[in-house]
Amino acid sequence: MKNKYVYLDFEYFNTTEKYLTLVCCSLSYDDKTEEFWLLNEETRTEELWWTVDHLHNKGYIFVAYNVQAEARSLLSTVRLENSKYITNIKWIDLYLEWRCLINHNNKLAYGSQLIDGKIRNTKPPKPKWARKEGETFLKPSAGLAACTYKLLGIQIDTDHKTKMRDIIISGDVAKIEANREAIQKYCTSDIKYLPRLLKSVVSQYASLFKPEYRAKELSTLVEEMHLRADYSARTAIMETLGYPINVEATRSFSKSVRSILNDLCREINGLFPEVSPFRYVAKENKFSMTEKNVKDWIRNQNFNYWIPTKGGSLSLSLEAFSKHFSFSHTFPTDNFGAQMVRFLKTKQSLNGFMPKPPKSTKKKFWDSVGSDGRVRPYFNIYGAQSSRSQPGATGFIPLKSAWIRSLIQPPAGKALCSIDYSSQEFLLAALMYKDPAMIDAYSSGDVYLYFAKEAGAVPKNGTKKEYPEIRDMFKGTTLGISYDMTKVGLAKKLTNDLGKFVSEDEAQEKIDMFNNIFHVYAAEKEKVQLQYMRRKYLKLPCGWYMWGDNPNQRSVGNFPVQGFAASIMRKAVQLAQDAGLDVIYTLHDALVIEYDIGNPEDMDTLYECMKEAFIHYFEDKESASMIRLDIDAWSPELSIGEFKTPKNREYKSQQIYIDPRAKDEYEKYKIYLENNDRDLL
Repeated sequence: MKNKYVYLDFEYFNTTEKYLTLVCCSLSYDDKTEEFWLLNEETRTEELWWTVDHLHNKGYIFVAYNVQAEARSLLSTVRLENSKYITNIKWIDLYLEWRCLINHNNKLAYGSQLIDGKIRNTKPPKPKWARKEGETFLKPSAGLAACTYKLLGIQIDTDHKTKMRDIIISGDVAKIEANREAIQKYCTSDIKYLPRLLKSVVSQYASLFKPEYRAKELSTLVEEMHLRADYSARTAIMETLGYPINVEATRSFSKSVRSILNDLCREINGLFPEVSPFRYVAKENKFSMTEKNVKDWIRNQNFNYWIPTKGGSLSLSLEAFSKHFSFSHTFPTDNFGAQMVRFLKTKQSLNGFMPKPPKSTKKKFWDSVGSDGRVRPYFNIYGAQSSRSQPGATGFIPLKSAWIRSLIQPPAGKALCSIDYSSQEFLLAALMYKDPAMIDAYSSGDVYLYFAKEAGAVPKNGTKKEYPEIRDMFKGTTLGISYDMTKVGLAKKLTNDLGKFVSEDEAQEKIDMFNNIFHVYAAEKEKVQLQYMRRKYLKLPCGWYMWGDNPNQRSVGNFPVQGFAASIMRKAVQLAQDAGLDVIYTLHDALVIEYDIGNPEDMDTLYECMKEAFIHYFEDKESASMIRLDIDAWSPELSIGEFKTPKNREYKSQQIYIDPRAKDEYEKYKIYLENNDRDLL
């Protein structure tokens, strides 16, 4: 039986609230279009849902451009307690399919493009190492207008779209009602191209496969499209839930941003008086960087290369410093480069909390916070080439400096639980490439110590406690190699990690040791590059593609394992939601739920879902079942310490979440979270 499709689009406002305020909806199916005006129209809302339910029961597939938005709109009609209605629907998300099609596919991603309403001729960007600071390039747009222009050759009037959308998101009911006919027409116009786009998308996929691979790949394409769109619908549930913050503490923190930065500048000046990197500007009550002093310090270090600005001077950006000082959570006080990374990262994290300048349209943190004290950020699913989510950092506290995560706090009667995979990518690589030595290393319980012992640097009976520095050396090597670091990058990383100079020759020696011990993995990694060159694509188990125009070998080499981890995380979200858990966000290799204090068994349910998700894609279930998971729970109503779940699994409990790596930073800045009367802006 031929598939039957229904194409839909909603218009709405109040995106920071739990439920959207729906304005209208348009549905197109069986060569007819139905329009529903929903603003303050309860009867039409009921009619809409009856229609959707009827079409779903008849086996129609729902097609939209950005299923996340349409699924959240539907969720606003049936409410969270009926969220399974949303995930039971079979979806196709043309927005995600377009993003997949332009993932290192220069033919579609560049050339003639519609960007900001104008037709522009674009080119692929220079590699990162060849770019100067501030050098920009036109990125391909993922919007409906750009997709329609590239695939169908039709130029949509984006100025009109912007005008209508501005009226809708203003939330001015009288103005919206006054433009009712135009808004409904605009809503309907967004679905009229979707049937042709769907056909074009499938055709584009077919054209990208060589004849010998085409039949096999196309045989699974539709189900993989459904799988991608299903995660879009599940993200709509996470977005509806939002994540909770301590609003009072966060407001106090926001008021104190300038003081935090001032204190940090004073501290760094005190640590390095010979550089004196900051000067106080009394009129503005803030510090500014003394660029000449910092640049003189850079010149005196004799770096082989330092990122230049457009004008050719030394860049003082975070990217420039991070290239030489790879510190994330701890920053040695005797290392000026590390302290500059600390300052620049902190400043970047805090920028979103600063007040919005007059007439500024740039989004700030509070633009994502609802009246219920919950944050609803843009999750940007499949945002990375590897298919990982890339939430906008402005509204997503988990991506900010680790000590700021203490602001994420549950309401009364609730707790948060985070479970993350331990050394996930190492075991993933071991299983993907079938390297028995890597599997043995993981089963030993300490990958890095195993490596050190096999390399002869630690006795077979040596322990982590006895050889901490050597273990750190082999840990840094393992992590560096997982990102395909060369001897140059690894030497810098190990020098930073260990606090002592490590030469490039020493770094290469460690790389050679790793490749000799885990030689199956090393050989299979080489095959990935050959496969990519031969097939002109790589594919993840969930069906996401990276096409053949990626010139960066390191990026190509990282794609399979990082992307596999992302596929597993999406599977874990599916299993957890289907088990009735409230998943509020994912972060790298961790999944976070909110649960009732009286239901600690939810921690066990999440654990089991995540373990099942990891095992799901592997034939070697026994080896995959070795995956270790770490459990953290926090709530003002929980006791502090280490405890056991109802199924006897260990977990760490806190009242406020404090990342162990950021404990010193938290202790230093917690005063700004506790004193709500302090207005220091």
